[in-house]
Parts: sequence; structure tokens; C-alpha cells
Amino acid sequence: MARSTSEANLAEMLQQSLMSVLGAPPDPVPLAPQVLGVVERDRYRREHIKYQVSLNQWGYAYLLIPKGVNMPCPAIICHHSSGNFAAGKEEVVDETRPSIGVELARLGYVVMAPDAFGYGERRSPHSSGAAYDAAYTLQQYTVLLLRGETMLRHLLSDISRAVDYLVTRPEVDSARLGFIGQSYGARMALWAAAFEPRLVATVAHGSLMSYRETVRQGSWFQIEFVVPRLMQVADLHHILSLVAPRPFLLSTVEGDSHSTDASDIYQRALPTYQRLGVPQRLAHYVYPRGTGFEPAMRYKAYTWLNSWLKPY
Repeated sequence: MARSTSEANLAEMLQQSLMSVLGAPPDPVPLAPQVLGVVERDRYRREHIKYQVSLNQWGYAYLLIPKGVNMPCPAIICHHSSGNFAAGKEEVVDETRPSIGVELARLGYVVMAPDAFGYGERRSPHSSGAAYDAAYTLQQYTVLLLRGETMLRHLLSDISRAVDYLVTRPEVDSARLGFIGQSYGARMALWAAAFEPRLVATVAHGSLMSYRETVRQGSWFQIEFVVPRLMQVADLHHILSLVAPRPFLLSTVEGDSHSTDASDIYQRALPTYQRLGVPQRLAHYVYPRGTGFEPAMRYKAYTWLNSWLKPY
């Protein structure tokens, strides 16, 4: 169901207010994609790709293309978690252990696994380890702030560039695009879904706590999501309401110190979905205590994605 005129006007006002604090987007540049290498696997082909995200900045990703399925097929962007700067995209396509990218490719999705800024192939060429990588990201953010820009605005632009690339691929059905991530990837999932309308269905696992609750608890902030004056404009439930009426799954684990008010975020965004007549498109799965994105949690998320991206 489409938003009413008044609902649409409110959503547009909120987006404009958010854009005013997020800062200007990068200047447009040609995508200029390149395939750097190809590896054949039994059930998918993995391409190593490069594409321009902004002036003098290149994105790097793996593209997993399933074999034995009807093309074009749905595609998922899989975002890595935080902390392991060296790994980046490798985390979600790791073939030595269960990984969401490989599992989704085997389920018949084209999978795009990009490096976020400061991770993987987007680290400083002078990187000497995690401490240097963290300092490099902070230094680059300082430069953006001095220019009146934010890291989050650039990250959102990076996701849109990834979508721009996906829709050029003949293997991809551009009407069936999704996004999944945990930890850092979950935070990015929420923001990406709100600001990239081509994403049809999204899954965010863990690590979603409102800005106000994070401040109240004195918890750790990930620098990429620090935006000056943001709390004067909105919090995460407002961001989630912008996703409506598109499907969004919030998946959390009991006792997760980084998701203590996830239920409140869900409950405060739900009325927007209800007013649009699609409450079933916003879901919150809560699991007993666990570690990471465990198999049962992942496959429940995949089933949910299938219901929106593979309806036939």
C-alpha cells in the first residue's frame, strides 16, 4: 500500500532533515566496473570486481553467481561485520566455514559482498594492523567533517553504487534486490534500506540500539554512525519507519548488550507499517542467548527473504 499524501509528506520532511545532517553526497562519477578475476566453484562462480564509488575512491567486492538456476534471479548484498579490518568481504564468502554469502548463493541468489571503507581492499595501503586501520578510518572521518560531510553519507552512497552495479548485470532481476548483515552490517542494513528504495527486502541481525539508549548506557559508538546533530532530528525507530512499506526483518538475541532496546525500536516503527496496511512486512525475531548469527537464525532469515524475493 502506498503512503497517503500526509504520510508521504512527513516521510519526505524526515528524509530532508536527515540529509541536512548527513551532509552532501560524493560527486557523481562513472561506475567504470572491472572484473579482476574469476573462480569457478561447483555451485557458483565467484567474480572479484572493482567499480568507482566516488572521485579517486574504488569499491571492491565479490560477486557470487549461482549455477543451475533460472536467470535473471534475485540478488542480495551481504555486508560484513566490524572489527576485522583485514578480512572485510572475505568474512561473508569464507568457504572454510559457514558464511552467509556462500549459503545464499547455494540457495539461488546472486550475492554481492563489498568491502566497506577502511576494510579489506579499502584499507590504507600503509596498513600495519588493526590499530592502524582504526586510526586511519578516524583520520579520514575527520577530513570529511572538516568538509561538512559524514562517513555515513559516504557509506550510503557506496551501497547505492553497489546497487548501481548489480542492476547492470544480466543475471540479476533488478526488481528483487535484498540486503543482509550482522553487527556493522545490521546497522548498515537499516540505514541502507531507508535511503536506497531499490532494496526490496532487508535483514538486520543484532547490534541495533537507539542512539539515546547508547548514550544513556555509556556504550560504545561505531565511528561510522556518528553524525553531528543527528539526535536533534531522529533516532533509529524513525529511520526504520522510512523503510515502510518494504519488508524488514530485525533479528536479535536475548542478552545482547548492543541490542537492549531493539524491541522498542520495532514497536515504535510498527504503527507506520500498520497505517500502511502491511504490518506483516515488519518482523522482529528474538532468539535465546547465543553467539553470533547461528545456523538456525540464518536459515530463518533466509526463509523470510525467500518469502519476499522468491514468491514463486
